[in-house]
Amino acid sequence: MADFSYMSSAPSSEWTDFEKTWKPPSPPATASVTQIRDLANAGTAKLFADVLGRPEAGLDIADYNIPTTDGVTIPVRLYSPRGTSGSPLPLYISFHGGGYYMGSLETEDPHCRQVVLNTGAAVLNVNYRHTPDWTFPAPVDDAWAAFQWARGSAEQHNLDPQRIYVGGVSAGGTLAITTALRALGEGTTAVKGLFLATPVTVHPDHFPSELVKNGRSSLQENANAPFINAAKLRNFMTLYQPDPADPECSPLLLSTESFSGLCPTWIHVAGLDPLRDEGLLFEERLRNAGVKTTLYTYPGIPHAFMSLPKLPSAALYRERLYRDLKTAIASSESSHI
Repeated sequence: MADFSYMSSAPSSEWTDFEKTWKPPSPPATASVTQIRDLANAGTAKLFADVLGRPEAGLDIADYNIPTTDGVTIPVRLYSPRGTSGSPLPLYISFHGGGYYMGSLETEDPHCRQVVLNTGAAVLNVNYRHTPDWTFPAPVDDAWAAFQWARGSAEQHNLDPQRIYVGGVSAGGTLAITTALRALGEGTTAVKGLFLATPVTVHPDHFPSELVKNGRSSLQENANAPFINAAKLRNFMTLYQPDPADPECSPLLLSTESFSGLCPTWIHVAGLDPLRDEGLLFEERLRNAGVKTTLYTYPGIPHAFMSLPKLPSAALYRERLYRDLKTAIASSESSHI
């Protein structure tokens, strides 16, 4: 039985200081679900552009529409370091967070540019389908379609189809997990690293309370957490309409053996997050399966904090992502020699 008491649910001084200057977005009371989503996306895109910038120098950027498994097309944006016409590039596929509801190419654009400039990898920014227009399993299938497109068009875009890294925040973390597991199930070794930030790993209806001390999980302890609380997270799931027990919604429900052979995985978990314990349990499950894991914890910080780019912990998360992706790439390069 796991004891996660070391990850206190009390807000950190960093967060309480940040809250003094942070003003949460407040959409008009009459706004529809889609209007709220569009306003949130516009605000997030502007915030990230203001904080991280949208550098042009040193980058080649192209937009594509790619087919999904059910005949629909989705937009993706491919970023590459300029002037790299030599050896094929490693590729990082980025799945944004937002509860399967929010997020777009533009919200992730500044982040993806910085990943390229700080790691030398190419980056694929995937605008999978969102609720309420689309429900489960459309985002999962879109994530897989993006992976397949990247591999199938690798030569055309000077990408290495055997050096692909997948990652995401929150719901995007779930999509990264399902993509890596589908690849593992097909016997491909193309996915060389998995990068997860406050990932959703189990539907709240199926959280295994028996695995945590006293049966009391962070879903209860952090139910009223700031920024994103348990009720808001459940609302996202209500819009998503998944089968709660489906492993592509709740990968934590898979057996330990299901993860055997999975690529090295980096996981970032926040202490003030309702989803804290499922992230920690997922890391433990991978470790027990023999997967090489790296766990970063952020005590007293809320869910998906990296979506607030001015927060010091968000800057630390970005630094760690750049460093760890570079390390993973260097490791895969040496294994090819």
